[in-house]
Amino acid sequence: MKKVFIVFLVLCSFSSIAQTKYQKDFDYLWSMFDGFYAYFDQKQTNWDEVKKIYQKEVENVSDDSQFIRLIENITYELYDPHTGINRNLKSSFRLIPTSTDAWVKIKDGKYYIADIRSGFEIEETGLKVGDELLRINNRKIEDLVEEVLPKSFKNPKDNVKEFFANLWFAGKHNEERVILVLENGKEKQYRLNKPAASKKENGTLSSRIIKENIGYIKLNNSLGNNEVIKAFPKKVDEFRDTKAIIVDLRDTPSGGNAEVAKSIMGKFISETIPYQKHEKVSLEREFGIKRSWIELLTPLKNPYKKPVIVLAGRWTGSVGEAIAQGFDNIKSATVVGTEMAKLLGAIECDRLPNTKINLCFPVEKLFHANGTPREKFIPEIHTKTSEETYKKAIQIINE
Repeated sequence: MKKVFIVFLVLCSFSSIAQTKYQKDFDYLWSMFDGFYAYFDQKQTNWDEVKKIYQKEVENVSDDSQFIRLIENITYELYDPHTGINRNLKSSFRLIPTSTDAWVKIKDGKYYIADIRSGFEIEETGLKVGDELLRINNRKIEDLVEEVLPKSFKNPKDNVKEFFANLWFAGKHNEERVILVLENGKEKQYRLNKPAASKKENGTLSSRIIKENIGYIKLNNSLGNNEVIKAFPKKVDEFRDTKAIIVDLRDTPSGGNAEVAKSIMGKFISETIPYQKHEKVSLEREFGIKRSWIELLTPLKNPYKKPVIVLAGRWTGSVGEAIAQGFDNIKSATVVGTEMAKLLGAIECDRLPNTKINLCFPVEKLFHANGTPREKFIPEIHTKTSEETYKKAIQIINE
């Protein structure tokens, strides 16, 4: 009997330690976002209510897998694709926009395919822009979205529902994707790869001379790869005798760094110009004093002075969006494209002290030099789809 009691005490002790660990990290997470998350003013989220709701759940967490799921659900209260963690479960949703191959929008309460990702195998399936999305894996899209909506507020707007519709379209790591759409009045079913599969292009960038002596440089989701810092300017120099250059940012959903960004834009200017505006929200929240500043862009050697056309779209994210917006300040540049990924601000990452889970989220607001929030920037030549974007660029150059 004594041995059994000792074992019971040991088990209770482990349970208490586990709950303490998860409770401490939950408190740390909530306070971290409360102090530093930059975009509460744009969200329907009730962050105080988030604490009340999920406090009840954290008390029942007994292992890391349960805690990971809890964190995912907490971050989904912000419906922010620029917020996430460095671990996932097999049953977790894939990342958006990185792991999506189509973009879903709501119109008049219905869900539609608004764009299809260029260079991905989905282009060969027959799924079309304008198709009405009915079901994913035999479940109505409305029911799926309703299942995962935030708990901290009621009456979610369409942008909230679109976030979760795109999560479902990206799918979960352990599930296939069977998509049912309504196309020209007829239901059609498509079976898509998991995850979204690209027609692979090797290297950090792809380039070629296309018809009418136009240089074409595509960044292959490589804006965080410092090899671009030398490779891109070198390629521009090789295209010095072209009549124009196209810089394709349509496949840059996964962010990057400022050094890569400036190595791209710096080849098309001859003098220092404004790049983007930063705003540190946490300082105003704590002290009532706003801190903001303009970041500058400086020229590189041998700038290209002929026209440059920049292609942007739904899979232009974060640093890609900053580059597209930065090119808008360059006289020789024209930005062509759809709305972009609308990834909010500049992110920083912090590790929860006990579980060592890493969280990343936006702590700075970013703006065009003219004051337009980056997430609201619309390309000068606004198109409806990725396919239209490329055709429009060629048309502009030839005109």
